[in-house]
Amino acid sequence: MRGHPCSHIVSNTAKHPPTLKQIAEKVGLTAAAVSLALRGDPSIPRATCARVTKAAKELGYTPDPELGRLMSYLRKHREVRTVSALGLLSLHKEPSKWHENNFLRRLHESMVARAGELGFMTEDFFFNDPRITAARMRDILLARGIKGLVIVCGPSPVDSVNVDLSPFASVTIGYGVGLPLHRVCQHQYEEMFLLLEHLRALGYKRPGLVLETEIDRRTRHHYSSAFTISAGGGRRKAVPGLLRPAIGKTDFKKWARAHSPDVVIAQGSLAALGYADWLAELGKNTPRDIGVAALDVDTFSRHDCSGIVQDYEAVAAAAIELAASQVRCGEKGIPETPKVLMIKGRWRDGGTTRAQKTNA
Repeated sequence: MRGHPCSHIVSNTAKHPPTLKQIAEKVGLTAAAVSLALRGDPSIPRATCARVTKAAKELGYTPDPELGRLMSYLRKHREVRTVSALGLLSLHKEPSKWHENNFLRRLHESMVARAGELGFMTEDFFFNDPRITAARMRDILLARGIKGLVIVCGPSPVDSVNVDLSPFASVTIGYGVGLPLHRVCQHQYEEMFLLLEHLRALGYKRPGLVLETEIDRRTRHHYSSAFTISAGGGRRKAVPGLLRPAIGKTDFKKWARAHSPDVVIAQGSLAALGYADWLAELGKNTPRDIGVAALDVDTFSRHDCSGIVQDYEAVAAAAIELAASQVRCGEKGIPETPKVLMIKGRWRDGGTTRAQKTNA
């Protein structure tokens, strides 16, 4: 039987090209910033554009000519009509915090990018003058044409904000602001289940949670409650968690000796790597003798920690979408029925865990 006349043709582009998000992880930028850099946008420094372009080539990225032609046509023939403005309200006192902190920078860049896609302008506001009253701040926002607010909490949780929110659609990110607002959060409860699921698949049987009590409180005890429910389901007695206001080396070593976890779960990857150093002082090598994993892997720090990568860009975009939806529906002030939208992260294999040997 003769084959199809074109059956000998082999595509040179069969491999799926990398996504903007993959390039972003490699260069330590957001996907929105990578998109701008690949287009040579003047808002991105030339050196950064060159670095992004080089990384994209190394990963095998090639622009889609058809998509590029379409986007060029749209930019040339269609103007995005700005509906109104959204205020990005930071409860940090210093404006520079948006750019000094990786977490805040990722949120900010993604919020600005998503707002622009939806036809909204954005403007940054900060609570850096305690003399400004709630009414005065309201008047400032109204004078600038602000219709909606996305509120990002500062380093400490607050029960209220010094703004009269009645004229604005309002959304907050995370649990730091105690007001009954619409909010977008990481799904910490599901992320703990996801992390434990992957650790069990690797063969770990005695996970131990190490967490500062303030972090546990700010995440509404989602981490600790999910751990208690999930980790206690095995045949062996579960390892009790180490929850303290501050995790010190002495307490950690005492806990590790007493309970012999085979994998330690930390909140962040930098903490996890620090615990690995303390375990080494006890003669335990990571990952040969014991694993460590993080509930929030910092992909910008260039380390090789296993754990959950939280999608802050998706959180930021969802917050903008929620605020924009309220503006378009004419919703203002404290909502009668607050919505909570939760974004689930993803597991990342790293060098701090490995498959465990099983007894035959």
